[in-house]
Formats: sequence, C-alpha cells, structure tokens
Amino acid sequence: MRKKITGHLILALIFFSMTLGQQYLFYYLAEIPIIWLTPGKHITIFAFFLSATFIAPLKVRYFILSFIFLLNYFQMAHLSYFGTQILPGEILLLFTQIHEIMGTVVVEKHHILLPLFLTLLPAFLGYFSLKRITSLYATKWMGILFALYLVYNPIRTFMTGNTWGRQPSTRELGGMNVYLALSYFSGKLLPNKIINNKQNSKPNSSLELTLSDGVASEWDHVIFILGESLTPHHMSLYGYEIPTTPFLLTQKNNQNFFHTIGLSGGVSTDISVAFLMNMGFGDAGGIKAAKGEHCLFRLAKKKNFKTHFLSAQSSQQLRYISPYLCASSLDNYKSLEVISPETLNDQAADDKVLLRELKNVLDQNDRHFIVLHQRGSHGPWELRSNEKNRKFPHDNKVNHYNNSVVEFDLFFEELSKLLSHSSKKTLVIYVSDHGEAMGQEGKWGHGQLIRPAFEIPIIVMSFNKNLPEDVKKIPKYATHYNSTLLLMREIGFMPGHDFLTLPKDYMIYGNDIDGFAGKAEILFKPDNTYDFKVID
Repeated sequence: MRKKITGHLILALIFFSMTLGQQYLFYYLAEIPIIWLTPGKHITIFAFFLSATFIAPLKVRYFILSFIFLLNYFQMAHLSYFGTQILPGEILLLFTQIHEIMGTVVVEKHHILLPLFLTLLPAFLGYFSLKRITSLYATKWMGILFALYLVYNPIRTFMTGNTWGRQPSTRELGGMNVYLALSYFSGKLLPNKIINNKQNSKPNSSLELTLSDGVASEWDHVIFILGESLTPHHMSLYGYEIPTTPFLLTQKNNQNFFHTIGLSGGVSTDISVAFLMNMGFGDAGGIKAAKGEHCLFRLAKKKNFKTHFLSAQSSQQLRYISPYLCASSLDNYKSLEVISPETLNDQAADDKVLLRELKNVLDQNDRHFIVLHQRGSHGPWELRSNEKNRKFPHDNKVNHYNNSVVEFDLFFEELSKLLSHSSKKTLVIYVSDHGEAMGQEGKWGHGQLIRPAFEIPIIVMSFNKNLPEDVKKIPKYATHYNSTLLLMREIGFMPGHDFLTLPKDYMIYGNDIDGFAGKAEILFKPDNTYDFKVID
C-alpha cells in the first residue's frame, strides 16, 4: 500500500513540476515578467494532478495529466507573437483566418519553436514516467469524472451565463486559461453567434488605425498615469463646490497644464484598461487587446523607451489587467507587493508609494515610458485616505469618496515637486479607467452604462519643456482613444487619426469584453455635448 501511495505522490509531483516549470521557464527565456502563482493555487494544482494519477486506463491518465501543459503550447506561441494571452473571441478567428495564421507561422517559425520544445520535452518525460511507475491504484470512474468536469464548464456557461474564462487571469496557469477560453467560447460566444447571429467584432476606426514613423520624441520621459474610479464631478478643479483638489486648482493658470472631461472605453476596469492599453474601443476593442499590435508598451519599445508598469494594486487585483500589457515588451513590472511590501491591506494602499519607485526609475539615465497605475478612489472608499490627510468628517460615503480625491490631489502635488526638481523634459498624461456614480440617478459606483460611470478627468502637464499648443485644443469629452493617439504622437509616431478629432463611431462597453453586458453608442454634437444610446 505504501509503495502505491508513494507512486501516486511521485507521479503527481513530476507532472506538477513539469507543468509549472514549462510556464516559468518560458517566461524567463522570453523575458516576460514572471507573475508567480499563489501557494494556495499551487496546492490546488497539485491536488488536480494527484487525483488524475488514479485514472485508468493509462492513455486517458496521460492525456489528463498532460492536459494543461499541452494547451499551454498555444498560449506560449500566442504570447511569443502577440505578447498577450488568448481571448475566447480569437478562437473563432482561428477558423475564419486559418490561411493568414498559417502564412504567418511559415514565415516566423521562431514563435512556435521554443514553445514546441518546452512542450515536447515534458510530454516525453511524462510518458516515460507513466511507463515506469505502474504500481498504482486506478479506476475508470476517475477518468469519467474528469471528462464530465471538462464538459461541465461550457455547459454551465451556456445554461447560467457564468463568465469564468471570459478573460485570461494571471492567477491561472496559461494552459488552464486556454481551456477556460475554450469553455467560454463554446458555451457563450458560439451559441450566441449561431442562435442570435451576432457578430462579436466589427471594423471601426480603432481597428483601421495606422502608425507611421514620425520624428524622434522630444521628451526624455513620458509618464502615463492610469487612475481608478475618479469622477471629475467631485474635483474642485472641475467646479465642484467642495475643495477636494486645492493643488490642481493652483495649476489652472499654468501654461504647461491642461485639463478636460473625457470619456472612458468601458465602465469596468478590466474592460477599459484592456481597450486603453491597446488603442482600441467598442466592437474592435477585444480583438485589438488580444493581438497587442498597438499595445502602448510594445510601441514605446519600438521608439527605444525603457518601459515600466508600476502599480499600487496587488497581483490579485491585477489578475485580469496584466494579460493585456504585452508583458514581453515590459522592462519593469511591479505590483503592490513588490513596491510596498509593508502594506498589509491592499485595499488601503497609498498611491504615493508609486512616487518612491518612480524616483528610482528617473535616477537612471535612459529614456522612460512609465505607466503609474493607482488604486485611486476604488471602493471601499473609507479605506482610500490616510487619517492625517482627511479634510471631511468620516461619517458618510460621499465624504469618504471626497477624502480619496484629496489623496489624489496630494499625489499630484508630490509628483509635481519630484519632476520640478529634475532637469529632464517630462510629459505627464492622466486618465481614469472609468468614472464613478455618487448617487446620480440613484446609482453608486461603476459598472453601469450611465454618464457618471464613464465621464472621466483628463489631465496633461509638462516639465522642463512647453506643453504643445495643440494639446490645449483637445475637445471636451475626448475619449480614451484620443488620449492614446496623443501619447503615440509624443513618443514619436504619426498616427493615422488626429488626436483632436472625436471618433464618430465611439462606443463604451459594459462589464464584458465581448459586449454581452451592453454597449453605449456615443453621438458627439456640434455644441460640445453628446448623447448616448444603450444597446443590449
């Protein structure tokens, strides 16, 4: 009995080590920042392999034990070429664009060779181990249970609308993300296309964007601040009657300062950030996020900037954001745990820890493209301010939120002091990922397609170089897409679309990257206002 149990443990450990080793080794060799899975996830994965060692017959046991690292081959190849993980919507493209895909593979074989080696090696070692370790407890019923589990997830998605697999997560193995994408595709996207004949992605202006080489960037550093849940309607900078942003108010007459109200690409973080970081929106946003061809970090690397993603959010909070950052083009990726290990509660993280890390980056001699990702004004609002900085009584949620806006103002004040002491020419662009409803229409928070949830502040500042005059012509209700067009121009590209022109086909997505949670069509009007229509 002891020999058999030992055999199960050894076999499980072999496949566990090979599966994790395949992923982590690929990240290392491909120079992708490694995001380690949690100890709890490791325990779950090992339990999966241990259970699978009880499967009979041997061929089924081998298939289940190899399932994750075999699927990870496709994830690694996708990461190598696009720099992003596979989205469910791309599975349909595998069939509709097979000739284009095969043509690319023939020319750029290097994207499949390393993943192939890292898959064939554990496949061979795993089969060899199975042939050697034969003294095991085994039953065909265990194989039946695993088979039922594999079909359970897509059936559950179809029957209940479950969204597991809608987007890849850095808290799962790459191969498991592929399986979950397949589940969501077969349980949601494919039935919806067949039954309702809905097209998941349509061409729009963001999909047709071209970027040609311009002149060399005049900036030493470009800092893109990605805020969280900040509404302009609770900022005194925008006319709010309560003094939440006293420092920013002092900048209104600064010739190198500009602000306006903008529109996000979505009303939830994972959707809007995926679109924003890949210069997409609306029905083409998911495809652009999946391909990563216009990923901001990839484009900045082409212009010889060192690239940095510094976040005041934890790895858990970033799990649905990180897959869209084209990690292979990132020189420096740091989450809250690395930047501020002393922070015990990630809900109460202080965004100003980012400035400590920023100073370390700016002390280097290279040119830098830096994304500072805040925790901002995300709920719970009562945890988003330090007691010493609170201006308003901590007795209701509006005051809680307003205190979080005060923290944002203090962040900008410290950032300005830091950059003012530098001699480098630096451009700073701030946008929030989405807005926040504070009781308007009886709504609170975000996630719903209403104006307060997608109206955002846009702020542009420059240091040691005049702000380009045309930046001050950015129209009211400029979009996330407009802000990325400006970014690309300033790092040295010539975008095929003008950052001052509002897109005629702009659309804002609800809490689903495929549009199943609704969309808001935006109609910009000549009098600098807009209307919108929600489409279910």
